[in-house]
Amino acid sequence: MLNKFAKLSLVATSLAPIFLTLWFVELSKTWQWQQGWPYLLAAAALALLCFGLIRLSVAPQGLEPLPVKIKAVKTVDKEIVGFLLVYLLPLINQSQTTISVPVLIFVAVVFFFIVYNSHAYHFNPLLGLFGYHFYEVTIEGDITYVLITRQDITHCKSVTQVVQLTEYMILDTNHAAS
Repeated sequence: MLNKFAKLSLVATSLAPIFLTLWFVELSKTWQWQQGWPYLLAAAALALLCFGLIRLSVAPQGLEPLPVKIKAVKTVDKEIVGFLLVYLLPLINQSQTTISVPVLIFVAVVFFFIVYNSHAYHFNPLLGLFGYHFYEVTIEGDITYVLITRQDITHCKSVTQVVQLTEYMILDTNHAAS
């Protein structure tokens, strides 16, 4: 289990849309493509980190695959909508001529710690962009996890093998890297 590294990475990479929003705010001031490029670069770097984390987790030398028998499945993709509101916060500042960096840093730090400590880090919009879906699953032993997979799960036997990314998050190995 990657645990702390995976958790920190997933929280950090969930901030990528904020950087993308900041890039758009800067770009929209003059509509010159060179505006805000550090924000775009930060968003791209975080997206690569997120994609790399998933790829390395399911690689042959990555995490140990575990057999799993799912008893119950519930989709939790809808939870990401609340997080998207946070990503739109920089647009509120658009009426001013500059972005308030101290306010932005404060909001990002508060967001980071709340997400890190609440187990809400699995609602990473980058994973959604990469085609992943989020499910709350109960496995044998009545333990509940968040399952990340690229498939649309229509019954419990769709997933048979996972890797455990964190204490409450598992990744479907059969469909993760496809």
